[in-house]
Amino acid sequence: MYDNYQGLPEFENVCLEDSYVLDITVQPAVLLLRLDLLLPEHPQNRAPLPGERACFRQATVTFSSVRDLHWTGQGVIKPAVGASGTADFGSVDSLTRHDTNYQLLGD
Repeated sequence: MYDNYQGLPEFENVCLEDSYVLDITVQPAVLLLRLDLLLPEHPQNRAPLPGERACFRQATVTFSSVRDLHWTGQGVIKPAVGASGTADFGSVDSLTRHDTNYQLLGD
């Protein structure tokens, strides 16, 4: 079975393409993504505060029981630093599931 992330209950009402990856951590059998997550249709959405362009919430996406991880470009990834001084690694361009495997593409 093939699913784009929007069809997965864990990602209901979030927008990964307009969210920011703040950190990526790989541990034995675990992949952690710390995100500044855009919540356009989420129950926790609120009006943006002054200086914000939208409602973001920090979240951690955890992939556990990882048996095989293919990550290209690890040595060349450098964070962008925004005007506020915070660093991010871009966005998640796509997240798809095929049976028990996931494919994650991004900046």
